Amino acid sequence: MANRAYIAYRHGTNVRSNFGREWAVRQFFKALSFSAPRLTELLVEKLFFTPGAYIPSAEERRRLAQGEPFHVRVHGRWIRGWRWGAGPGVLLVHGWSGRGIQLHRYIDPLVRAGRAAVAIDGPAHGESEGRHTSYFEFTDVIRTLIASESRLDIQGIVAHSFGAAAAVNALAHQQAAMKTVLLAPALRLRKTLLTALERHGIPPRVFEKIIAAYESRFGYSLERDDPQRLLGGMRSPVLVVHDRNDPVIPHSDSEALCRSFGQVTLKTTAGLGHRKIMSDPGVVHAGVSHLLEDGFEAGSLLRTYRSGCPEERMDAYLAHPGMRRWFDEIESRERSDAGCGNHG
Repeated sequence: MANRAYIAYRHGTNVRSNFGREWAVRQFFKALSFSAPRLTELLVEKLFFTPGAYIPSAEERRRLAQGEPFHVRVHGRWIRGWRWGAGPGVLLVHGWSGRGIQLHRYIDPLVRAGRAAVAIDGPAHGESEGRHTSYFEFTDVIRTLIASESRLDIQGIVAHSFGAAAAVNALAHQQAAMKTVLLAPALRLRKTLLTALERHGIPPRVFEKIIAAYESRFGYSLERDDPQRLLGGMRSPVLVVHDRNDPVIPHSDSEALCRSFGQVTLKTTAGLGHRKIMSDPGVVHAGVSHLLEDGFEAGSLLRTYRSGCPEERMDAYLAHPGMRRWFDEIESRERSDAGCGNHG
């Protein structure tokens, strides 16, 4: 989203030139925001909510041709995806200005393990429809794909950067339990965006107005639904992999947050930066091992519990004491729904 701007300003080759450009851009937006506020909003939306094009490599194009294509419709837009293999699915989610096939190194080890690899192009990315998109729309696409009624049977997620942030938000709102691998995640998404905006000199009131419109449209809150606020509530183990010298999303963000939550493990790499971390063999091995450890038992148990008769539910409750918190939540939600129906 703001990655291109953020990295450009953090690692400019000519400090004085960048300083002069920053000053000029700040002055431009400051003046424009007063004289033409609507035009300013349109420019900011184009800069920060329009992803760049990603050109897949020859290897990535070959892997796409081998996948089984599918479409899902979310908010009136067709989202393109591909599936390799059979069995429980692992969703591969790219970052801003990327494509799902960037995570193609995960396909073969997952298929060999009896899982299906499922990659998507997010809204306004790759072969999916749209020109502009947002954190909230990305979230809803992931929620649609991991929902219990989805035929994809998604039971695990590997997600990168901005996509990792949306995955955390989707899992929290969907109240889904599935193992997750977050690669260079933008866990402090609001801070990352505000930093980029400040460097561009975008007046806060302009950004807040645009965000408020997106929040109203999609029903989320960037402050309340910032991934750093949701990570602690993840229902299954999470592996965070972050490079110490990531020039886009600071490693310190992941380091500070992962220390706070027992179900989150941090693996630190060196020399992979922000993008090579998606294809590094060691990272892929660690990610797949995390997903396959103890299988996908938690998500499967919750689905079985929801559809089970009272006797089957009692058997599951007695056999899996570590899952009782989630079983109780299902019971509580069903009683609440029944109560609402009786008063309807």
